[in-house]
Amino acid sequence: MIPCLSEIDSIQKHYLDFLDALEDGGFAGDLNPDYGNRVVLSTDNSIYQVLPQGVIYPQNADDLVLIARLAGQERFNQVRITARGGGTGTNGQSLTDGLVVDISKHMNAILEINANERWVRVQAGVVKDQLNNALKPYGLFFAPELSTSNRATIGGMISTDASGQGSILYGKTRDHVLELKSILLGGGVWHSAPLSDDQFTEICCRNDQIGTIHRMLDQIYCDNREQIDNRFPVLNRCLTGYDLAHIRDEQGRFNLNSILCGAEGSLGFVAEAKLNLLPIPKFSALINIKYDSFESSLRDAKALMEWGPTSIETIDSKVLNLAMQDIVWESVRDYFPQNQQEVAICGINLVEYTGDDEQQLRRRVDKLTNYLKQVSGKTGKCFGYSTVYGAGEIDKIWAMRKKAVGLLGNTQGEKRPIPFVEDTAVPPESLADYIMEFRQLLDEANLQYGMFGHVDVGVLHVRPAIDMKDEQQARQIRTITDQVVKLTQKYRGLLWGEHGKGVRSEYTPEFFGELYPELQKIKALFDPHNQLNPGKIATPLGWEGSLLKIDKVPTRGQHDRQIAPAVRDEYTEAMFCNGNGACYNYDPRDVMCPSWKATRQRIHSPKGRSSLVREWLRLLSCKGVDVVAESRLVKKTRLLRPCLAGSETPSPDAMAVTTFPTRFM
Repeated sequence: MIPCLSEIDSIQKHYLDFLDALEDGGFAGDLNPDYGNRVVLSTDNSIYQVLPQGVIYPQNADDLVLIARLAGQERFNQVRITARGGGTGTNGQSLTDGLVVDISKHMNAILEINANERWVRVQAGVVKDQLNNALKPYGLFFAPELSTSNRATIGGMISTDASGQGSILYGKTRDHVLELKSILLGGGVWHSAPLSDDQFTEICCRNDQIGTIHRMLDQIYCDNREQIDNRFPVLNRCLTGYDLAHIRDEQGRFNLNSILCGAEGSLGFVAEAKLNLLPIPKFSALINIKYDSFESSLRDAKALMEWGPTSIETIDSKVLNLAMQDIVWESVRDYFPQNQQEVAICGINLVEYTGDDEQQLRRRVDKLTNYLKQVSGKTGKCFGYSTVYGAGEIDKIWAMRKKAVGLLGNTQGEKRPIPFVEDTAVPPESLADYIMEFRQLLDEANLQYGMFGHVDVGVLHVRPAIDMKDEQQARQIRTITDQVVKLTQKYRGLLWGEHGKGVRSEYTPEFFGELYPELQKIKALFDPHNQLNPGKIATPLGWEGSLLKIDKVPTRGQHDRQIAPAVRDEYTEAMFCNGNGACYNYDPRDVMCPSWKATRQRIHSPKGRSSLVREWLRLLSCKGVDVVAESRLVKKTRLLRPCLAGSETPSPDAMAVTTFPTRFM
């Protein structure tokens, strides 16, 4: 008999007291200490799984103020809080063993669009594609591009200082943030924007937390300016997370947003943002260039950049072959023709041009294609290309590129490509040499992997295939990461090029060196008791605790290995949910996922259900229950009815019955 599960991880008393205090204080949103919500929000798009004490869904900024005010009281100094947006982080940024504050459920309104001045004001839970769809009638868009743009929130983008394709032209999220409305620990509300000298002087004269923050940050910048210039590599992807190098902007203005962008919620809550907008380019072209080796596509990128494109994206044969096996390939097949006499495509560069003058755009494209004709077939060069004009057709190719992450996650077998060293950044001119060494260390570890990304800015996404249920394989996370850290430092690069630090904050002291104590001072200014997303970016100066370790945080694989192999084989759809959250697609016209769209409850999404089924199987396995045998017995003995001949045949209801216990939710 399948037992009812009642013995589950209980919530610590001080968290229950905190939730009670929120309710007594007039909290307008949802307070969910139930096990179902806790399980579903224990994972993001990373390898980690951390069970929170509860989930809070604020209704508005006043709810955030109440959370921050109560958390700032001495009686609740032990309460840990982590903000969450779309849950697309690949490094455990939004995971916590404290309380999750999910801003995406209710705080997702576009508050104001000023088309004339080209800015928009939004709540932090607005999804990027949602915003750009609303801006399209005005001929405007919010620039930073993401592969997860149909579910990633603006608050999440700000928290990781996100960027992606086209960043060589459009920069990072912080480059488009005009103003932030932040809720600080203790309940203070602050609107931060670049300050003139007079404004800065006036704020520094304040005898409160805001005045102290501005004075101390400016002192840190002035006292360490030479070290900052020497320590930070000159890259398109700078050192996000308390960005010391940009406390003063190019005009010399003090800008607190440079510290808040990329802080991963460790300094406060982002409630609203005023964002800079750009006009949508009227014309676009994409040149799809084929290579007989991935190395050739990487090395050729430097020559291609001399022709002034908007962006260059690269894809290796592993990802390309997966795309060819997916339905998405039918929409782009004609743009990657391959004759039987040609060698196999082992690398592709996608070179984009955009502009408002069609003739000028075509002249730029012609210059590149004339060059490609001259070098085609030569050693280290391409062996063919195709040219596509028009946003409609080009979007099909970008959709294929965006789907690359999901395609890698759906690789067959127990070993699945996973993110943990996937967004390193090095100077673009060094990328090919760097990647060759990167591939060598993965090959020496006998790991399969896929690579794709932004070759124009020196960022490639690398996902080695590892079965995290196997303890020996899981130990490779430490070995490979340590090797990659040394390799990126050798090439004057970064471990985190665009996906934030999260659990990888362990390496922050190594990259920041003598500047790390300055980060600790900043953390202490905002969060002296280490309550806001603790263990990430930095610990408060003088705090006894340490940063999280990449091999000390519980992983999804550790949970899944507790499930008997025979049971895992029976529930493969739940076990192999890759976690990237594509089912959280906000678009009401998209078929994925109607129950999530209707309820806005993550437990009713495919990912949510998969998480609940996996946890149910784990708990039953820990009790020694053979759920496969029990399920078959239930179907045989309880879901049968007599037929006219006197034998037993399955009831029509049998196909609709689930053995999943509703009390679990």
